[in-house]
Amino acid sequence: MPTLRNRKAPQVKKSEVEKKRKISHSPKKIEFKKLKIEIEKTEPAPDSHSDDSDNDLSDLENLGIDYAKRREENLRLNQEFFEQFGLNEARQDLLATQVKKKPSQRGLKREKVPVEILPRRTSLRLQNKTPEGIELPPEALINRAAYTPYEPVQHLRPPAGPLEMKEYLHGSTSVENHEEICGAVNSLKTKPIKPSSLDLERYIASISKTKLVAERVAKVVPERTFSIALHPSDTKVIAVTGDKWGKLGIWDVLCDSKSSSDGVCCYAPHSRPITCLEFPVHTPEKIYSCGYDGSMRCGDMKREIFDEVYSEPEDDDVLLRNFVFTSPHTMLVSQNTGSVALVDTRTNSTSAEHTYSLHDRSLRTVSCHPTEPHYFCTAGVEGTVCIWDLRNVKEKKSKQLCKLTVGRSINSAYFSPVTGKYILATSMDDKLTIFDSSEVGPNIKVKKSISHNNHTGRWLTGFRASWHPAREDVFVVGSMNRPREISLFSVQGKKLHSFKDEDYLGSVCSLNALHPTLDLVVGTNSSGRLHVFM
Repeated sequence: MPTLRNRKAPQVKKSEVEKKRKISHSPKKIEFKKLKIEIEKTEPAPDSHSDDSDNDLSDLENLGIDYAKRREENLRLNQEFFEQFGLNEARQDLLATQVKKKPSQRGLKREKVPVEILPRRTSLRLQNKTPEGIELPPEALINRAAYTPYEPVQHLRPPAGPLEMKEYLHGSTSVENHEEICGAVNSLKTKPIKPSSLDLERYIASISKTKLVAERVAKVVPERTFSIALHPSDTKVIAVTGDKWGKLGIWDVLCDSKSSSDGVCCYAPHSRPITCLEFPVHTPEKIYSCGYDGSMRCGDMKREIFDEVYSEPEDDDVLLRNFVFTSPHTMLVSQNTGSVALVDTRTNSTSAEHTYSLHDRSLRTVSCHPTEPHYFCTAGVEGTVCIWDLRNVKEKKSKQLCKLTVGRSINSAYFSPVTGKYILATSMDDKLTIFDSSEVGPNIKVKKSISHNNHTGRWLTGFRASWHPAREDVFVVGSMNRPREISLFSVQGKKLHSFKDEDYLGSVCSLNALHPTLDLVVGTNSSGRLHVFM
């Protein structure tokens, strides 16, 4: 057995050894070693003093100064480039458009609710209580599924008879505001509305100059509006609107009072939506209103009373849709039962003189012919406009003069105000339909059908296109277009003008009204605000 001394060393290939020698003696390796030795020789000792560090700092300072100068030069060149192409002005304009203005704070003020510290939340079900916190009776604990504790909120109708206006002021509205509004309305005088003498081009040129400013936007009622009207006087601008829970708001638009109300006064004469309002020309100090609570009232500003003109039993759940005067003392009132009531305001009774059952389903509007008031038209949810002769209708069953089918549910249908030769209907088939009613009879035909988006949804009041009170060649209607606008159309179906303002009109104005003598249009949205273009 060979010893360790005699054991042969492992054989290494000659090629591998030569490679290692070449690597160790390569030119790059040799140059690196020489450079290292030179650096070590020139490097000062640790305890020696040298000015190299000071030189390095000065070099860094010079480098920083050069960088700052170069940066300033680049900024200057960029600024000149932006100014050359007008980019700075474009940036400022873009920032200005992005700043949203707050909604108008004029009119009714939001009631401040005190902060309430709530106790720790626990399950009312485990405490055997209703969602309102009332203890459940023993029989409810046996069968919870059959027990329904929910009771809808009751909005009771105000008591019958006259109501003192001061006692039915809404919220924080003060007696001082009421006295200012009564004084403003009582000082007005009106004349019979005469047809406008301006031709269409001059009228459009004039009303196109109207603008909306911050002082012409105010919150007049607290909830969603269902009706709107303008006082026909040309000495003051008085606008009125009614909301979802029976609040009636009156606004003196040009009020110069320094009070916090901004000329707004709000009352509560009804308990459910106020669907129709009107200042009669023959009695300018009065305002008539009707609503879903089945009552109609007359607000007399001189006597400061809401008189009850007409009412249906509250338990019958009869909704009053709208009304129209056939004479200074008589009117027709449409109902959800498909009937039309004839009311005489001179009687002491609050019952109707006659009630005519005309439609099988609910009615929306009733409108009288301006020169022959015995003719009137009704619009219902079944999609038809019917024309009747008041001299021939009967209480139970009557025959219409003409039946016009539109297609879907109709929001409104009105005779034109001067001669009655047109009927303007707004329907849910996205149409504004104009009928030629120059000859009242069975041969009434469609004059013009205008495509218009009338689908406002469930949270907005439906559109109701309305005529100019002194013209029959133009009408106004709300719009779903963006930016928001109020549209003015001609009887030929042409869009004449859009009332818009991106700063102060940011919502849909479902209901609108034109003033008979002034270049003025007012629109109301679903938060109770009025917007006056003038």
